Amino acid sequence: TLLFWTGDIVASCNTGYYTRAGEVVLRRRAILIHYAKTWLAPDVVIVTADWAVILASLVSSAAGSAGFARSAKLARITRVARLLRLMRLVKLRKLSYMLQSLIDSEWLILVAAVGKNLISIVLLNHCLACLWFGVGVSQGSE
Repeated sequence: TLLFWTGDIVASCNTGYYTRAGEVVLRRRAILIHYAKTWLAPDVVIVTADWAVILASLVSSAAGSAGFARSAKLARITRVARLLRLMRLVKLRKLSYMLQSLIDSEWLILVAAVGKNLISIVLLNHCLACLWFGVGVSQGSE
């Protein structure tokens, strides 16, 4: 997913947008200015944090056994990176609302909502199953 979000920054620099008046803007300079004013800073912070976590883990694994303080610092960085990733959900939610506004059929909107709820339930069940699997593995065979 890191490569996807890194590529998303490049793609967002080349994606037109609608003005409040409903006009489509496709001029690259205007797109870059609009992206810089809206989502560029959060995207760069999030992706940079992700890359920093990966580089830190590579450096620590190459350096051998790291001390406790270094491991704790890496854990904090990882926690912050996870929180920053949640900001992406805001962007995805806006995309979801935009796609919903383009659908004229009430039936398709209903099918999309049911599908979204179904996917949420499946993901929740997956997380619970992973949690129980972790409990079982941590207990070992007794």
